[in-house]
Amino acid sequence: MPSKQIIAYGATVERSTDGETFAAIPEVKGVAVPAVEVEYQEVTSLDSPNGFREYIKGLKDAGEISVPAGYTAAGYEQQIADRDAAAAIYYRVTLKAQPGQSSGDVFEFRAFPNPELEGGDLGAPINMNIAMRITGDVTWTRGTAAT
Repeated sequence: MPSKQIIAYGATVERSTDGETFAAIPEVKGVAVPAVEVEYQEVTSLDSPNGFREYIKGLKDAGEISVPAGYTAAGYEQQIADRDAAAAIYYRVTLKAQPGQSSGDVFEFRAFPNPELEGGDLGAPINMNIAMRITGDVTWTRGTAAT
């Protein structure tokens, strides 16, 4: 069976201040999707069977990610405004469709961004990373199957 893997080229990374109207982040060079980690709380007691530690699930945390982008004045200005906003920014990452799909998978989350310029060599392009502290849930919507 042939692979259904895809490359990042063709994906989109968008942002929104209201969760309704999204605009592409300019010059994005890759995608990043938060990985959700679950905290486990120890609940071992004197009654725990055979001296084994026991755990229960605690809170979830989507952590931090970094989206690579090329530096442009407009892109940097947008990210500075988002960084200085009082509320978290909405993000949507849409992958290109895999073979057998008519639309790609979509990941949505909210985050507090902080743009970071990268130093470069004399003849190299200037890039920036958009460091994001994720807040709240991360949703995944599977792309639609081709008909």
